Amino acid sequence: MAGNIRATNNLERHYFAYEKTGVFAPYPLCSAVLRPYLILVRTLTESYIVAETKQGFMAGKQGVATMIAVSGTGIAGIAAAVAAQHAGHDVIVIGPSPRTMAGGVQLAPNGWAALDDLGVADAVAEGTIWLNDITVRDLNNLATITRLPLENRYGAVSRQHLHQSLNQALDGGKPGGKTPQISRITTPIAAIHQDGTALTVMTEEGENAAVTAVIAADGQHGAGRPYVLGEDASRRTSADKVALRAEIPKDMLPAQFSTPSSNLWLGNGMHVVHYPLGESVNLVVTVPVRLNKPDVIEHLFAGHAVFAPLANPEIVWARTPLPRASNAVCWRRGNVVLAGDAAHIMPPHLAQGAGQSLEDAACLYRCLTTAEDVPAALSRYAVTRARAVSMVANKANLSGQIMGLGGPAGRLRNMVLDVGGNQLMKGWLADVWAGDQSLARR
Repeated sequence: MAGNIRATNNLERHYFAYEKTGVFAPYPLCSAVLRPYLILVRTLTESYIVAETKQGFMAGKQGVATMIAVSGTGIAGIAAAVAAQHAGHDVIVIGPSPRTMAGGVQLAPNGWAALDDLGVADAVAEGTIWLNDITVRDLNNLATITRLPLENRYGAVSRQHLHQSLNQALDGGKPGGKTPQISRITTPIAAIHQDGTALTVMTEEGENAAVTAVIAADGQHGAGRPYVLGEDASRRTSADKVALRAEIPKDMLPAQFSTPSSNLWLGNGMHVVHYPLGESVNLVVTVPVRLNKPDVIEHLFAGHAVFAPLANPEIVWARTPLPRASNAVCWRRGNVVLAGDAAHIMPPHLAQGAGQSLEDAACLYRCLTTAEDVPAALSRYAVTRARAVSMVANKANLSGQIMGLGGPAGRLRNMVLDVGGNQLMKGWLADVWAGDQSLARR
């Protein structure tokens, strides 16, 4: 049936393209025959899809495995697919395979708790550099402002290893039970159609799939976000900061860059984060947009006592605009829900980009395994995550503002952190790192 659908879509596309050029004008019989034929086949096809989807929906109401589509193949998408599969549902992953992922992420205790729920923590841990502390320093005088020892799991892992571990868990199937079916379509979703309980997705190549639910983890500009929030939801948001990222071999940097710590340097209205990542060091320099010039790294660090090596022209920097953290006003439309970047913009000010996407997946897993049916699970998931992410997004925005202070305000910030930084950081992060009991509020 899928082949017939694809052939019909291709025929439709070519016919109407040629019709617009007027090529059929001298041959009215062609139009008289082809147009009614295409309409008839499309009607029969859609009727089949609707009937098939309703049958799948009723199966979900009765507790039978259902087909859940996941749009997106990044970390958020594959994590959501693992969640749905481990909850006992057949899964179809839709989207092109991503290129090799560069750089790394920091995973705080909440991220590891999510990986525990997904059954992937041990695999991810094999490629993790465990960090001993978060150390905050002054970019100008090099003084240590405060240091927070890390008493629970906190580590740095490459994006590629995290993604690979999730993919291996997906291919490995559901632990301790019958493995649900996993299938993949390598072209993005172009359209989502929902008619009552019937849900259909169509890819850019015209392939259709009837599914019970869609987890849209396809980013800010995928098909899911405009479908849930409206057609204008994917418009680009303005950025007031830019992140310059590089993964630099350890032998190009002083030995202090290799220590197992998460290092945060503050000063001059900007901040620098670095931590070891295997045989490399992951560096993120966050600057105001006004400083985002081609020679910004050389301008900032040439001659600096610690960061002068960053001005090496051989180092390639990737530039990423950083809009303010935000949380979707609505996470669900019918049986379509958002996850990952499609649901929330999370700049790196709290190192929670990957962590919040993993929490999305873990929450989805818990809801799918405890709710009476798929719609109830999606409703619970949307409400739970929207509330939790709102708090994290607010803290991420405020953290970015505090890190970006310069002049007298920056010096006052450093004085406050010098006096009570350890306890201030613990209190600030306790709600975000909910999995770390040592940071729980008393």
